[in-house]
Amino acid sequence: MHYLSSLKVNDKKLKGVYIMIDNPSKIITIEDVMEMLSISSKKTIYTYIQQGKLNPINKDDWHIEGRYEFDLEDVVRLQEELKKPGLTTKEVAQQLDISVTTVNKYIKQELLPAFQEEYRGINCYFVNEEDLETFKRTHKVGRKPSKRHFYHAEQNIALFQLFVKKDEEKEQFARIISVEDPIMAVTEQHEEITLEKLLHRGFEAAYKIESKKTITKEGYATFAFKQTAYAKSQLYKLLDLFYQYLSPTNMRITLQEEKEQFLIEIKPVLLTESAQEIVELLESVLVSGEINKRSRGIYIDSDLEVVRVKVSSDLKEELQQKAKELGKRNIEEVLLYAVQKL
Repeated sequence: MHYLSSLKVNDKKLKGVYIMIDNPSKIITIEDVMEMLSISSKKTIYTYIQQGKLNPINKDDWHIEGRYEFDLEDVVRLQEELKKPGLTTKEVAQQLDISVTTVNKYIKQELLPAFQEEYRGINCYFVNEEDLETFKRTHKVGRKPSKRHFYHAEQNIALFQLFVKKDEEKEQFARIISVEDPIMAVTEQHEEITLEKLLHRGFEAAYKIESKKTITKEGYATFAFKQTAYAKSQLYKLLDLFYQYLSPTNMRITLQEEKEQFLIEIKPVLLTESAQEIVELLESVLVSGEINKRSRGIYIDSDLEVVRVKVSSDLKEELQQKAKELGKRNIEEVLLYAVQKL
């Protein structure tokens, strides 16, 4: 088997095609077809055969060779048919920096024009590039949880981080309200000033945010904080703890403008704190997860439970392929997505 960088068939150039050099009839195997069509599962090839989109040259007596064989030109024809008619929902999600689920929501709400066509055996939504560009200009879309929206890595400063000025009479407080350049803060007097002016007035960070290792345990506990410009808000004390125990590495913060609140997601963690006030604050804003008092402190955990499912290897491949198409990270997310749609 030799790699041909360019093969001329019907006046069209193909790249990345595997064929036998001494094969004048251009017969290729199912593995070659998968390579040409960028397909990871043989099950998809079998579906194309059943639908009549692919016709093995030895369909009736394939058992003699022990495999299906195909004419290269027949596969080239199908390759042309399978060219994407537009942007997939995954590609749209990547451009807008949002989830595929949110893209589908915009389509169902008819905010984003889309059309359905069969692609590689699956009925999918597609979006024209022109329609996406129009959507970008006319809609303000929500963003996926991203550290860059609540953490300024160069300055090592995070959203709502506490700053303190120690005077002889009393301490003064301020909190960061934006990590976009220029970084902004709000004082106890509700004055909004730049970080540069804040530091010039003698304020300094109440604590240093130190990088932590990524917590690998599955799931997040979720909290909802109401937006407030009050620098001494009790709720922000929880954020101070989260930044110190977890660092932004193990956190996500998402603004929900319509509800005037922030969703804060954190990885499971043990806070070596014992104050009942902290437990009550956590419980008052908990959306999902568990809070347990332990001998060494307060343990915050997700409410995920392990459910084991056994599937065939073919179904596993199909689920992995579906995960890629839907922009999901793994099979578990695909199954959760499917259950939520029931």
